[in-house]
Amino acid sequence: MNPHIVILLQLIHLVIGQFKIIPPDNPVIGVIGKGVILPCQLQAKTISERLSIQWIFTTNSENIDVSIYDGKNTQNPVTEDKRYQGRTNFFHTEFNKGNVSLYLKNVMVSDKGKYTCSVFFENWYDEVVVELSVAAAGDKSSVFLDGHVGQGIGLTCKSHGWFPEPKVVWLDSKGEIRKEKVITQNERTSSGVFDIISSMNLEPKSDMEVSCRVVNDLLNTACESRVLISDAFFPSTSPWMTAFLVLLFLNAVVIGALAYKLKSNFKRTQDANRYRIDLDFWEAQSHAVPITVDAAGGDLELQVPPAPGTRSSDPSGAADARAPSAVPIALARDGFAAGKRYWEVEVARRPDWVLGVVRGGRERGAVLPAGDSWALHSSRGALFCGRGDAAVEPPPPSCSVVGVLLDLEERRVKFYEAVHMVLLATIPVGEGDAHTFYPFVPKSEGSLAPLVFRPVRIPSALENL
Repeated sequence: MNPHIVILLQLIHLVIGQFKIIPPDNPVIGVIGKGVILPCQLQAKTISERLSIQWIFTTNSENIDVSIYDGKNTQNPVTEDKRYQGRTNFFHTEFNKGNVSLYLKNVMVSDKGKYTCSVFFENWYDEVVVELSVAAAGDKSSVFLDGHVGQGIGLTCKSHGWFPEPKVVWLDSKGEIRKEKVITQNERTSSGVFDIISSMNLEPKSDMEVSCRVVNDLLNTACESRVLISDAFFPSTSPWMTAFLVLLFLNAVVIGALAYKLKSNFKRTQDANRYRIDLDFWEAQSHAVPITVDAAGGDLELQVPPAPGTRSSDPSGAADARAPSAVPIALARDGFAAGKRYWEVEVARRPDWVLGVVRGGRERGAVLPAGDSWALHSSRGALFCGRGDAAVEPPPPSCSVVGVLLDLEERRVKFYEAVHMVLLATIPVGEGDAHTFYPFVPKSEGSLAPLVFRPVRIPSALENL
């Protein structure tokens, strides 16, 4: 045999033996409206930072590049399809452990299907298929009286927001399936989930305890409503009394259903607002960059205005409490003139501080005017932003880590309480300010500790979603 072929086969065998993608043990089920992890585990002795990962969603008509990570592109390694914009995250800090899984947010009905995880090295490639099933457990079922049907009473069971299409069973007091004829209609909504309407007629002398159970086999979950029908609701020698009781019961049911609907709408509104807040924070954090303080930056000071409402304590009025004070600051080594950049600063070790960005700091001399800064200030336990004229309302319960998003596409600076993902303030940057902006923190003064930039670990927050 040709010695070159032997060497080539040995190299191929060596590469195949070093790398392997482990297929998932169990099928993946995503709950509509929540997040899900599409698993992809690479088994290897060593893993290069220059690997490439591609997640592809296969439909009947096309292949969609959901999210791609290119380790060779250090500036913008991740790209997303516009249909998945802002909905995916890689576990970047887990790459060295072989975790190339994809986190998919806000699962939708249309996300159901097969996803291919492809991993590339310079001389190796492998892929694995992950099938995602989606499901949703609807709200609590309710049983309504529809009135008289012959000598019996019509009953209707309703529930909303199920996927896939659930089963509906009517039970008696012993938990056994009733023998009455049941008519069930499952209506599909515009979002793809199902609303359930099921009806039956209860005849006199039947088992008067009735249960409606809605079952989702995929999630192995169910909801059930149980009612006990009195003989007084059936036609008798006193139809007026029966009619009165029926109307009274129906009114009670309507009032209860209305109260439940209002409560459900309020909770859904709260959940939607919380999701929008989390999504905004994750989008900001996805632009995280490392920040290094310029040790050779020299002595720079920033004119910082006092907190809003500060008055002079000098009875003679000689001291002007509204005059700005000079604070020694440390600039980052690198500045930014375009795009979006995010970083975080630990502030728990210092009661009063100021941080943010300054415009063209190195070219403006030793003292930088407050007008050239976009900053968040902490003074006497209160936060204020801008240029000293706006307090942060309402104040956060605690503030140990501050996240800063410099968004030069939307021309604004955002400040977040990064532990609880709360937006503290947004400051616009003028359209004419086409300059380089430098992150800054105050230097240490006496016993006051310096503020430090901390590394941003995006995957750690995914556990709280």
